Amino acid sequence: MKDSRINYAMVGGFVLAMLVSLVVVVVVLTGRTGATGSYYTRLSNVAGIKYGTKVTFEGFPVGQVEKIQPLHEGNATAFRLEISVANDWRIPKDSQARVAASGLLAAATLDIKGGTSPEMLPPGSDIPSGPAANIFAAMNDMAGQITDLNQTALKPLLFSLNQQVGSLGTILEKHAPELMANLLLVTQDLAAKTPKITADVEKMTGTLSNKVVTDANAERIRETLDNAARLSAGLQDSRKKVDSMLTSLDKSITGNQDNIDQSLKDLRHTLQAVSRSIDSVTYNLDGTTRNLHEFSRQIRDNPGVLIGGNKRGEDGPGRK
Repeated sequence: MKDSRINYAMVGGFVLAMLVSLVVVVVVLTGRTGATGSYYTRLSNVAGIKYGTKVTFEGFPVGQVEKIQPLHEGNATAFRLEISVANDWRIPKDSQARVAASGLLAAATLDIKGGTSPEMLPPGSDIPSGPAANIFAAMNDMAGQITDLNQTALKPLLFSLNQQVGSLGTILEKHAPELMANLLLVTQDLAAKTPKITADVEKMTGTLSNKVVTDANAERIRETLDNAARLSAGLQDSRKKVDSMLTSLDKSITGNQDNIDQSLKDLRHTLQAVSRSIDSVTYNLDGTTRNLHEFSRQIRDNPGVLIGGNKRGEDGPGRK
């Protein structure tokens, strides 16, 4: 009979080997297989960033986030991040650290955009931060700007206009009788000065008759009218040429009337087909967008859904 202790020893050795392999795999996946150096950076928003978040240099994994510390500076809040980077990796002085996502469903990473400076940052230095490099951050930033514009510009402007209109109405209500009285006085004064204005007009007419309407000016006017007549004759010739061109164009259109009608019928049929299907296409696009949004949210919350789904297996041998 075989000794049962040999079986126990073999099973124990196998379990121990599997545990060691698991530890090695975890260490390799976390990138903590070598010596690292600490760097620091400051961000105003750390959405999607946490302990263990991957740190990349132009997309290449070089370390991970070790610590996030909030900093309260007056009414503003910033975050100081400690990151560990492989000792053999060199970071130019003018590099920038920013939150980035390589794809729509990819997890957020802290990406270091490499600079061109020949001087390198030593471990323990601060890496300047830059704006987030993903579409969701850009949309959030744009929404914040629109909200700020609404709060700081549009609402005060409407409030000021409302006050000005109210003030103008009050002034008109208070001073309307006085304004009407002044208008009546102006009208009476104008009526009193009408004879003098009439005399001035008659004097001006006499001056025009004696000094402006002369024989020399009449001759110039006649020459101008002759030039206008010649111009009109030239325009008549141009009109004949245009009429001839329109006639030729009409003949061309008449000869291709059947083709034009057929093209219009085909275009009408195409537009009717698009009109019948546009509601279905819009509905499918809306459903697809919602499903993609829900799928993206589940993947971000639990990447393991891609492998094992979202249902847990029943408890059994080997499960805890």
